[in-house]
Amino acid sequence: MSEKQAIEKATAEGFLVLYNQLQGTDFRIMEMSDAPDVRCKDSLGNALNLEITITEDHPGDIKAVLGRSNSRSLEALRAHMERVARGEEQPQFSSLSDEVSDQLVGRFQNKMMNDYGSNAALVVRDTSGVDWDWDDVIPTIRSRLDLTKNPFSQGIWVLSRAKDRLFQIG
Repeated sequence: MSEKQAIEKATAEGFLVLYNQLQGTDFRIMEMSDAPDVRCKDSLGNALNLEITITEDHPGDIKAVLGRSNSRSLEALRAHMERVARGEEQPQFSSLSDEVSDQLVGRFQNKMMNDYGSNAALVVRDTSGVDWDWDDVIPTIRSRLDLTKNPFSQGIWVLSRAKDRLFQIG
């Protein structure tokens, strides 16, 4: 199993625990795939197809978390703060209502252009080091999306980093 599939599988497992509790269902993973990433079935034979993606507060965060970039290392952050102190750069920060939501809306828009078949859900795994409360920005995110052209009949969901909370966007 590739690293990408391992991340998708772990995300799907966390999602299904919360989704099944919320919906009163018993979906389980049947197959790792591609477009959709995960194919699930319940005990009645109903299908649920999951397309998985992950968030990043700033471009490059995912590479840094996976160890493919040192852009978020302590050394890189110290060097950045030194440049800020010298007036050479602006401080970097993450705002859920600004940069983070912008990144997320962009991911949604890209995913919503594809067809993942019937009974599909988009699951977004929050990878931020900040424990965002997505409920604060869901109305704004919804207003920025054309949900009339939503190919995800089973919803668009955000799974918290700790996999203990599930937020429905659409």
